[in-house]
Amino acid sequence: MLFVTIPDNDLAKYSYMSSKLRELLLNLRTARKTLEGFANTCFDKSFAKCIHLFTSESLQCENEIASQIESLDGCPHYDKTPQQKPKPIAADKLLHMDSVCDFCEKAYIDKYLQMLKDSHLGSSLKSLMQNHLRLFLSSLTQLRQFTEAAVN
Repeated sequence: MLFVTIPDNDLAKYSYMSSKLRELLLNLRTARKTLEGFANTCFDKSFAKCIHLFTSESLQCENEIASQIESLDGCPHYDKTPQQKPKPIAADKLLHMDSVCDFCEKAYIDKYLQMLKDSHLGSSLKSLMQNHLRLFLSSLTQLRQFTEAAVN
């Protein structure tokens, strides 16, 4: 049997990255469920379809983050920070297409930009975050273009 010893500083780094990813994952899940709820009650079926496409991409990113967490947690780590539940997002604030776009920008783009500013995240993790950010920026652009086309 082979035993691997992980230095304490690496263990602390993995623990930190894992806790930051868990926080992001919880926020993304909450945002996606809010968007899904809005899309399910939306009268404009074309717009609802666009939102569902956005949420399916969000789910894919969530799965990638969950996989990253599992790989970081492959070793025992000690996370002394308690898991915090995010503040519930009021779905009633999503009244029209523009508010959905604003919501997506705050719930996705701003969260990823905040993560990318963290100097304690590894380069491979930052690369994953940048790829997700590009995906969400592209999807948000599509939502905004749909919104503009629907108004005109």
